[in-house]
Amino acid sequence: MTFQSIIQGLLEILLGVAVPLIVSLAVVYFLFGIVKYLLSAGDETKRKESIKVITFGLIALFVMVSVWGLVSLITNTFGVSVGIPQFRNFSN
Repeated sequence: MTFQSIIQGLLEILLGVAVPLIVSLAVVYFLFGIVKYLLSAGDETKRKESIKVITFGLIALFVMVSVWGLVSLITNTFGVSVGIPQFRNFSN
């Protein structure tokens, strides 16, 4: 077993499971902020809180996309071929 095959296996696990899960959680958090904003029609403090949730959700998504770009750069530098993470079917 070579060092490159170990790194490639770890990256496949990380990118195949963790990245889609974390991005999904960030999208859900962002959508939660939007729903919270829409439901807090009369209360100004709740609206400010929900705007913070929306902002943090957008920042989290931006950071994750940026990190994905860095991961792509690093994997291309070391010659490890890793594709875009896909949701896997674990039922097989």
